[in-house]
Amino acid sequence: MSYTHLSYNERLIIAAYLEYADIKRITIANALKRDPKTITLEILKHRYLSIRKNQRNKCGRQNDCIVTRLCEDCAYGQCKFCRHDNCNQICGLFSEFPVCERVTSFPYVCNGCPNIKDCTMPKYLYKAPKADKEYHDNISHSEYIPRISDNDLAVLSSHVKDGVERGLSVDIIAKTSPVPISTSTLYNYIDRQVITTVKNIDLKRKVTYSKRRQKIIPVNHDYLTGRKYSDFLERIQENPSLNIWQMDTVHGKKSDSKVVLSLHNVKSNLQLYFLLNNCDTLSVNKVFSSILNTLGDVLFKETFTIILTDNGSEFSNPLAIETNPLTGEKLISVYFCEPRRSDQKGKCEKNHEHFRELFPKGRSLDNLSQTDINRVSLMVNNYPRKILNYSSPYQVATIILNEKVLALNNLRYVSLDKLKLKPIISR
Repeated sequence: MSYTHLSYNERLIIAAYLEYADIKRITIANALKRDPKTITLEILKHRYLSIRKNQRNKCGRQNDCIVTRLCEDCAYGQCKFCRHDNCNQICGLFSEFPVCERVTSFPYVCNGCPNIKDCTMPKYLYKAPKADKEYHDNISHSEYIPRISDNDLAVLSSHVKDGVERGLSVDIIAKTSPVPISTSTLYNYIDRQVITTVKNIDLKRKVTYSKRRQKIIPVNHDYLTGRKYSDFLERIQENPSLNIWQMDTVHGKKSDSKVVLSLHNVKSNLQLYFLLNNCDTLSVNKVFSSILNTLGDVLFKETFTIILTDNGSEFSNPLAIETNPLTGEKLISVYFCEPRRSDQKGKCEKNHEHFRELFPKGRSLDNLSQTDINRVSLMVNNYPRKILNYSSPYQVATIILNEKVLALNNLRYVSLDKLKLKPIISR
């Protein structure tokens, strides 16, 4: 068995074998006299996502999509046939990558798939020339010469330093740069120390989560009847234009009594935060009671029509959230994700990344006030997002949500030059 790096000829052989619909990993491994794991790693490392430039629906869930009438402009009913550009941005179930058995297990690519010509989903492909070029680019230590004048480099370096100090992402820094530059080129300049005012360690990092190893046995609680994730999917299939929110709690230190309740609006990416004195149903219900009193029955029902959350004990009294305590009238609906499936409310989880930039994980929340939390909300919701065409959640929310909803966190417009997504010190 060979332990040297794969050659270009070997990559050509891998690509040729992948053109067979029912190819087995062991067949390729035996032909090259390689460990089967080497074949898997090569394909996963050098496969690439291919999407037709004129493809309207870029979702990787098209085959199993059941969503209908997501936007008012839909001419066909089923969203997977919709030709509107913005549907990919407003669907909470959108996936950038193909959701298909062929790419989640060997061969991990669409090469050789008998349906490849008719399939409209994004595709993972493996091509030997591209794979070999990526390999040599990764091991290349040749000198990198930037195509930028000293003058422009000085301006760019200053702009990057200011953006990083304020906690902006490289994507946003590149988008607002006075010197035209792409995000990938800017990353290269920082990686290769063409720009010396910042280092990789200074850049924004994604929130990481520790892997849970224990086996969880799901419990069928009575309150889940009619509120399961399958019920949620049926409900949005019937009327996907309804306002959908994703709910969760953010914790500080394990010893803290206080936690933060987050409510994420799927359409606008707006996320509201509320400080809870305790992580229990009483504290959660108190927040919703306050929201109901502020908005009134009609606006509350229209705004928070559907809420999707996890199975945390603090949400185990959904009826108190859904109804008016004085009249007993049910105003909204709460649904629950499947156990250990936080990805089913992935937008809410992803947005916590920005919260953690201002209040890092492990930092105590017990000395915070709602005023502190409102400051976090102001920064997070005014931060531009690529998915919103570099508008902020606040700007989008002003179009689709009532101003009373934005006032729940005292939100107002803040320009990018005044944003700072760095840890803040509470009073």
